[in-house]
Amino acid sequence: METLLRDIRYGMRGFFKRPGFTIVALIALALGIGANTAIFSLVNAVLLRPLPFAEPERLIWVFGNIRNGGNTASVAPLDFLDFRSQNTTFEQFAASFSFPAAVNLTGTGDPERLSAALVTGNYFQALGVAPALGRTFALENEQPEQGQVAVLSYALWQKRFGGNPAIVGKKLTLDAKSFEVIGVMAKDLTFPATAELWVPMNFDEAGMKQRKAHFLRPIGRLKPGVTIAQAQADTDAVARRLEEQYPATNTGKSLRLVPLQEQLIGNIRPTLLILFGAVGFVLLIACANVANLLLVRAAAREKEIALRTALGAGRLRIVRQMITESVLLALMGGALGALLAVWGVELLVKLSAGSIPSTAQVNIDLRVLGFTLGLSALTGVLFGLAPAFRTLKLNLSESLKEGGRGGGQTATRNRTRSVLVVIESAIAVVLLIGAGLLIRSFIQLQNTNPGFDAHNVLTMQIDLPRQKYPTPEKRGNFFTELQTRVAGLSGVQSVGLISELPLTPQRNDMPFTVEGRPPASPDQRLGADFRRINEHYFSALRIPMWRGRNFTAQEARQSAKLLVISDLLAKQVFPNEEPLGKRLVLATGDEPFEIIGIVGDIRHRAMERAPFPAMYWPSIQDSGTNLVIRTQGDPASLAAAVRKEVKAIDPDQPVAAVRTMDEWVDMSVAASRYRTVLLGLLALVALVLASTGIYGVMSYSVGQRTHEIGVRMALGAQRVDVLKLVVRQGMILVVIGVALGIAGAFALTRVMASLLLGVTAKDPITFTVVGLLLATVAFVACYIPARRATKVDPLVALRYE
Repeated sequence: METLLRDIRYGMRGFFKRPGFTIVALIALALGIGANTAIFSLVNAVLLRPLPFAEPERLIWVFGNIRNGGNTASVAPLDFLDFRSQNTTFEQFAASFSFPAAVNLTGTGDPERLSAALVTGNYFQALGVAPALGRTFALENEQPEQGQVAVLSYALWQKRFGGNPAIVGKKLTLDAKSFEVIGVMAKDLTFPATAELWVPMNFDEAGMKQRKAHFLRPIGRLKPGVTIAQAQADTDAVARRLEEQYPATNTGKSLRLVPLQEQLIGNIRPTLLILFGAVGFVLLIACANVANLLLVRAAAREKEIALRTALGAGRLRIVRQMITESVLLALMGGALGALLAVWGVELLVKLSAGSIPSTAQVNIDLRVLGFTLGLSALTGVLFGLAPAFRTLKLNLSESLKEGGRGGGQTATRNRTRSVLVVIESAIAVVLLIGAGLLIRSFIQLQNTNPGFDAHNVLTMQIDLPRQKYPTPEKRGNFFTELQTRVAGLSGVQSVGLISELPLTPQRNDMPFTVEGRPPASPDQRLGADFRRINEHYFSALRIPMWRGRNFTAQEARQSAKLLVISDLLAKQVFPNEEPLGKRLVLATGDEPFEIIGIVGDIRHRAMERAPFPAMYWPSIQDSGTNLVIRTQGDPASLAAAVRKEVKAIDPDQPVAAVRTMDEWVDMSVAASRYRTVLLGLLALVALVLASTGIYGVMSYSVGQRTHEIGVRMALGAQRVDVLKLVVRQGMILVVIGVALGIAGAFALTRVMASLLLGVTAKDPITFTVVGLLLATVAFVACYIPARRATKVDPLVALRYE
């Protein structure tokens, strides 16, 4: 221990004596280790840390599986009740609505629209979470005679009610109904992500007594010792019984079980793994840079090492000293990197824009700190090995001679440094190509036509309480008056209404058949996105009408049995015939709908996803809808005026989700932008580190060859010859590195194929541009020391050493 402390003190003195070397090395290490720590904190929170629920490994996310119709469907209410009562493998089998619900809070200050999660009475028991105050629901709360109750989120409790513990037992008015607050959930419960309060489902409502419409998302807690395969077999058996009992609605239907953590991670796993690999490459470049610095420092310490060896120090003792110094340097860089990671984690979360699961709490915990410590120690050993073992081959007699330069060692050291430059260049190329592919893909995404014009469009969501607006006529009158009032505002060109706004989490699909063509089997099931709109929606978003006609205002008021379908739906269902005049039978009823028009396709679900078949029904009688207001100028400037018009009709009616359509488009590409920005930043750091490494090696090489350069110039070599000589030496290494990097990128970028849009993983433009970019940067890094070499005075150089 005493020897180790002495080595540490000696190493620290050496670092303080050479502040330039120490600062450069620490910056490189802090960047590499800090980036790794920040990304690992994200990986730890999303992939490694268990979900914030009791025994989360027993939690199962449940999809409806419809044969040849999709395996991510929701589940019908009556089917859910049968699965809940008949299964034998789940301790709890609960559900929530598959689409976000909304309630209007009134009577306690300004009216406010809240995001509510409608859940079954055993939902919190299934998750295994306890409230911070009060209690949660029970199965009895699914019956209306038990009274209306609600559980608040911690955030809503703090924001709206100031954290008052007396809130439990108080009455709230939600959608004109009285609800008793029975509990407040814990602060860390963020599931579902948007939930501000929870209310129990009412299975006695007419809309819940059906098997046709699918809108529940079950979640289950397995019994102890039960595997997911056993649960799948159990639910398959229930599904077969339901298929026999209800062939008209349940033929071909079952459940698909997925571990909850796998479902929550979703598409972010490949992004995280790619980023984790990228920061590992950045660290390797940092290690190569520091190894080069240590090799230069070791060359300067040859006399010192030779003298210590001559005085009796063993070679392994010298190696241990140098490894100790490199590990000490790495630990110092790791400490700085950890501080940098604290800021980096905040940046990661800020840039994520909802890409990180809501249940993941990203922070620096003991596991992350342990990772940083281990990574720092490993890094120290990694970049310290080359200079440490180089001392084993030290020529004592040459090193102790006055003026001796260790010439026998120089060629070997130069080869080592050259190999490190090649490695740096190759890794930088791989990262730059990966970032270039994502940038090209993101540009393609930005230039993708969504099928509508998002500019100068204001949107907002309005949900009318059914208690206050119980009939279709009352709801239709409200929206008709609102449409008239908003259309009269200065600068408004058109006012559209739609039930589900494009590029938002709002979803609604509809199975259907063509009149006179009943499907021969469930394999022929048809489906399309289903939207309720008014007559001005297409003009508000400038969706082109290809054939036929639009709805009239009267048809929208009366909810006429008419449809306008998308061009894609027309081509899929009526490939060789005219769709106009044909009639479709929707799954929700038996009365057919006549097709009167065909409009352009839009990207409703995501900018990254191709258009999906869609149908539009003229109806303004639904309780929840979105305003789509096209303006002449800045749409956001009209938000206050529109709110005023809503309040003039109903002072207790709030509006929510007030955004421009451009903002919705921007949010839709947030995940793609997130990974592009992060990998781009890492590639930029890699480029800086690699160019710095090339510059350092070339500068040292010029210093080593000062005598040779002086001789060449004394014998008649021109400055341009010396410039070519030095630049060629560096560029040969870079060209080798670029070639190896391109070969590596061909192999590695295939894992990114699923993240790319409109660009292949072997895009020749990206590969060419990146190769030229690194070659240009490397040329500058070689040119600066080469130009310095041309200014060598031959007389001074000939007297060198």
